[in-house]
Amino acid sequence: MSFKLLAINGSLTPPPSRTRVVLDGALAGAKAFDADVETQVLELRDFRLEFCDGRALEDYNSDTRRALDLVEEADAYLVATPIYRGSYTGALKNFFDLIPNDSRGHDPLRGKVVGLLATGGSDHHYLVLEHQLRPLLGFFGAYTPARAIYASAKDFDTQKRVQGKLVEELTLLGQEIVTLSRFLRDNPHLSRPERVGSRLS
Repeated sequence: MSFKLLAINGSLTPPPSRTRVVLDGALAGAKAFDADVETQVLELRDFRLEFCDGRALEDYNSDTRRALDLVEEADAYLVATPIYRGSYTGALKNFFDLIPNDSRGHDPLRGKVVGLLATGGSDHHYLVLEHQLRPLLGFFGAYTPARAIYASAKDFDTQKRVQGKLVEELTLLGQEIVTLSRFLRDNPHLSRPERVGSRLS
């Protein structure tokens, strides 16, 4: 059965950005674990995304709808962002504002696995992963593995290649995304968590 892993890059920096480098490392880990995994990178900078303003999805431009279709079609995700001013990028925030999450069940992230990655100039902002990104994905009903990766400048060499323990961490994150996703696929009673704010009868 096909398995599509979509990496969403919240960096608008021209390549090669450090954020794209860590995404590629995690994608390589997933492919090394299971060669049948199909991987794709959604570079926000390559899409003419409109600002979210509450319109119906069909009223947005073709680039916006095309990017959202990629989210709809994927089985699991990696989300990465540089940290600016103590938060994830505005481009990534706008993209998540565009992703449906409604009471009629149109919520493509619900019950799926999302790996979290961030990059920054120093270690000062590593808790953005826990205080902002993990709750954001929880709102969508997604599963986030315990392993989340924050990479600072010291984790790269002068050619922006990852080094040290980060290489292993990225590989393991890629493997965990595939493993957890397949577990949830084989146990469908676990894969649709209750909507935030809903009441159990």
